[in-house]
Amino acid sequence: MYAKVSKKGRITIPKAIRKQLDIDDHSAVLFIVEDNEVKLKVVPAATAESLAGSLKEYAAQYTPLDEIRKKIQKDIARKAAEGGNR
Repeated sequence: MYAKVSKKGRITIPKAIRKQLDIDDHSAVLFIVEDNEVKLKVVPAATAESLAGSLKEYAAQYTPLDEIRKKIQKDIARKAAEGGNR
């Protein structure tokens, strides 16, 4: 199958391939370069999420993913209570 690279270097994985490899919007993919070829491997959502924060020792500041989600939920609730999308 064929996919064109956008100006920003993005590609779309064709639907037939996403379906065959069970890639959904929560999946991640791993690019492996071997002998001037690129292989694509699926990283299941649970595995990808478990990697969150695995490089925290290299980051200047680390915030656990669950804390970020809680903050986003609170912000959404606050905006809803204020009566709009500000």
